[in-house]
Amino acid sequence: MSDSESERLLSPSKWSKRFDSIQLELHYYNFVKQVTEDVRKTIKHKLDVPYGTTERTKYDVYGTDLPKDSPIFVFIHGGYWQESSKDLATVPVPVFVRNGIKVITVGYDLCPNVKIGDIITEIKMAVENILQFALNLGCRNVWVAGHSAGAHLAVSLLYDKQWLDEMKKQEYLHLLKGVVLISGVYNLTPLVDTSYNTALKLTKDEIETYSFNAPDVKIGVHIDRLKTIVVVGECDSPWFIGQSRECAQKLLTVVDNIQYILLRENVDHFDIVEKLMDEEFILTKTILNSVFN
Repeated sequence: MSDSESERLLSPSKWSKRFDSIQLELHYYNFVKQVTEDVRKTIKHKLDVPYGTTERTKYDVYGTDLPKDSPIFVFIHGGYWQESSKDLATVPVPVFVRNGIKVITVGYDLCPNVKIGDIITEIKMAVENILQFALNLGCRNVWVAGHSAGAHLAVSLLYDKQWLDEMKKQEYLHLLKGVVLISGVYNLTPLVDTSYNTALKLTKDEIETYSFNAPDVKIGVHIDRLKTIVVVGECDSPWFIGQSRECAQKLLTVVDNIQYILLRENVDHFDIVEKLMDEEFILTKTILNSVFN
């Protein structure tokens, strides 16, 4: 595969049927920016809760006026570990809060200021902090979701036996009931031959350790009563679609309930998130039904 072919396959904005690549990225940025502005005007929230020591290691909580035992939906943004922020990750907030679910959007440091392994460590710190927060509230369950590179960060939780054992020891793990992986990146190898690696500067060890679709990468431990939803749109790159299928197959042996969804009707890498504003969208309905059942 040539460098240009790798670049195109790993560039989801080039596969949409709605806009060209530049128009799509601009549309998506303007869309999520407007959603955040509207959400912060209309929904009770608490911003910039620290879980680490840096400026970006903070999360925002939406639906702070909901009952203490309300479920919590954690959303991790994408951006190839080098772009975007928690401030552009509020699309699930309106529908989920309206249905009685608190939403927490997680920030993290970006490459090249840190390495991918550092970001994964930060996400585990954030989720541990949120699980402790949920336990203290008497929350009924917690779901962790991620989009694109955020899905890679979300699934990393399931591959760390030491972290999972610690969460069980702290009596947090029973609260984690689901993981939602949206249009994820799970194999790092092809990134080496693309412009994305300029900031990532991937090493051989990083690729081997954090390519979660690799045959020899081991799942952490079996988690009882954990549901995993792996979803991708038909107008995403064929590489992203293949990544999601492989991820679902890999997880089949260790989770009790796994659901793979290929969304039709020209759903692409970006409106798969935009459509979470629609209560009738199949992914929105699937998540809502799963959280409450």
